[in-house]
Amino acid sequence: MSTIYCNSSSIGKLLEEINSGLNIGDKVKLNIQLDRSIYYGYFVYHGFKIQDYIELSKKIIVNIIKNKNIPVILDKKYSLFIKLPRTGKNGKKIFVYKLRTMQPYSEYIQDFVIEKNGFNKDGTIKNDFRITKLGMFLRRYWLDELPMLFNLLNGDLKLIGFRPLSDTMLNAYPKDFVNERNQYKPGLIPPYYIDRPDGFEALIESEKRYIDKYKKRAFVTDIIYFYKFLNAIFLKGVRSS
Repeated sequence: MSTIYCNSSSIGKLLEEINSGLNIGDKVKLNIQLDRSIYYGYFVYHGFKIQDYIELSKKIIVNIIKNKNIPVILDKKYSLFIKLPRTGKNGKKIFVYKLRTMQPYSEYIQDFVIEKNGFNKDGTIKNDFRITKLGMFLRRYWLDELPMLFNLLNGDLKLIGFRPLSDTMLNAYPKDFVNERNQYKPGLIPPYYIDRPDGFEALIESEKRYIDKYKKRAFVTDIIYFYKFLNAIFLKGVRSS
């Protein structure tokens, strides 16, 4: 594997030059040694696949692979407000709006981070280096989710309900439950905030319990869950992990 030494400020120009020199069917496998950390999603944005990375004290080594079958992404993802593709009711593809809590281009490497790090007990991604310090603060107090009120108003979400998930996250769920889950509209306030399940399996069971109750008494169930949510926030001081 070839090793290229590159300053982080020059990586964009380097990747563009590699792309321009490729013919259809050509492949290139590189080991790029950088002088400081950059946004890993930037490689995917330029049409490369990250195979692995190593962070050392004064440098970072990224193994990437490229061929003409990996498209260059034209939709830049580094604004303050982001829209994320999610699955809504009946499997409909929707976009949810949030404040950015991750490094720019982070949306492009969710699959890679999950494959490398796996999940925490609560179903979140383990050791997710993409989250910034400001992002951690916004997430702790759910401030990053304020733009999702637009999704509530346009009818993509309801107030109470399990979270709308990406295809990558849904792939970790049992297929039979995904089919049942997709029959219902996702929500802004998930059962997770009330049940606080310990583990991914417990998270799924929490959503199943909510669905079972919702099927029997939809309106009453959402009222009860909303009351429990307020109680958890204001009386028990529960915050997002």
